[in-house]
Amino acid sequence: MALKLALPRESIEIEKRVALDPATVARLTEQHNIDVVIQSHCGDGAGFYDDDYENAQVAKTFAECVENAIVVVKVKPPTVEEAQHLPVGSVLLSQITPYLHLENIEVLRRRQITTFAMDHMPRITRAQPMDVLSSQATVAGYKAALLAAELSPRLFPMLTTAAGTIRPSRVIVIGAGVAGLQAIATARRLGARVEAYDIRSTAREQIESLGATMIDTGVNAEGSAGRARALNQEEKQTQHDVLADRMSQAHAVICAAAIPGRRAPRIITEDMIEGMMPDTVIVDMAAETGGNCELTRPGESYMHGDTLIVGPLNLPSSGAVHASEMFSRNLYNMLKLMLDERGQLHLDWGDEILSTCLLTHNGNIHHQATADLMKIECAAPITEQRERTEEQPDQASGWIEDGSDAEHDDTPAQTLNEPMVEQEDTSMSETGDSDFDDDEERDDLMVLDGIGPALQNRLYAFNIRTYKKLASLDEIEIETLERQLDDNEGLSVSDWVRQAQELEKPL
Repeated sequence: MALKLALPRESIEIEKRVALDPATVARLTEQHNIDVVIQSHCGDGAGFYDDDYENAQVAKTFAECVENAIVVVKVKPPTVEEAQHLPVGSVLLSQITPYLHLENIEVLRRRQITTFAMDHMPRITRAQPMDVLSSQATVAGYKAALLAAELSPRLFPMLTTAAGTIRPSRVIVIGAGVAGLQAIATARRLGARVEAYDIRSTAREQIESLGATMIDTGVNAEGSAGRARALNQEEKQTQHDVLADRMSQAHAVICAAAIPGRRAPRIITEDMIEGMMPDTVIVDMAAETGGNCELTRPGESYMHGDTLIVGPLNLPSSGAVHASEMFSRNLYNMLKLMLDERGQLHLDWGDEILSTCLLTHNGNIHHQATADLMKIECAAPITEQRERTEEQPDQASGWIEDGSDAEHDDTPAQTLNEPMVEQEDTSMSETGDSDFDDDEERDDLMVLDGIGPALQNRLYAFNIRTYKKLASLDEIEIETLERQLDDNEGLSVSDWVRQAQELEKPL
């Protein structure tokens, strides 16, 4: 049975990107034998129309698109309403920015969605082909420099004309990550004189290699894995004094400083703005996460005195065609890590990329910072994976074994929501009966309408062996079991539960 992958339409009005382009969908269907279902008009904003997705089925609504999907891919996280339509135990790949979407994540957790936050990609060489932050920041940096050039009342390049020589504009870029470096490169191509600042001393070589000048504040705040860390008060004041002096001579400032998983650092203060030259333009790329400028209004452009402050939202979407193509390649490379040679889902929890990106799984939160914000316990890393068999729930449905107490407990797990402990032999005997101990309690479930010998054996394998157990299933557990048995059309686990509850009533 081919794996079903759903590609819904992005519901945010300003989002024009699509998670997978037609070329990538063709590779998934042809090379990996995956059934892809797209939501109608999902790629219109990026110039990819339904007819371009030749090998995909087309669904009209979000709910129809994701129905019975094993994997769902999106650019932005699903809304709360969308998350409630995701199949229980399915796998979601998307950018999340957890601290901005805690309510969404709670729904994903309750529905036992296995969520991989693509914006949590580890900073290792092997993960670079999957790094959506870098690919999308490339587009954002390019567009930010063009926006600054468009809004500035000055020309960026030096021009020598019959009317005299025009001096090049002076541009400052704050933050030399991927977005900042692209902004530097683009501003330089337009002919501006560019200075750049980053708290990581290692950024100097990259800044200077692009023809810009590094602003040295004497502050170095490079954190672990090459990422920027937050500054203390003394470092902030030193940074402030040096940058205020440099910005007083700039014609345009592009803000691109970010701390992954946290609010953007406040770098440009009101007094710094008031010290700028008239008609200076500030383009704050960090507006979505609070802004590097303390006066930024997300999604707005306004004058503060003589300074124009711009807080653009979703800059990558303004380059939707190439942004979608790059995002699509990132997702494809991630999906290849998760698929076996038959095109079936196979999650290797020993892979650093998968374990680092894992946000929710089996009703738990696996990201410490998110768990702290939600005030719940962060689950321990998944250290063991179970060999899948035909009769056992697979990893796509939220039944991944986490190995907890596996060495000390020889009994099967007691609820659908708990991870199953691997037994020495879970195969079916030649007679069709499960190989359980003779004295182990189990009922004849075939007295229930709709259950035959094959289904009874499968229920036994899923640890549903008594009427009492079946009668105790809640709504989420019912939906989980229905997904496990979805190769039999017309099954109604809820009806079995109702019948079991009738049998359990005292006479």
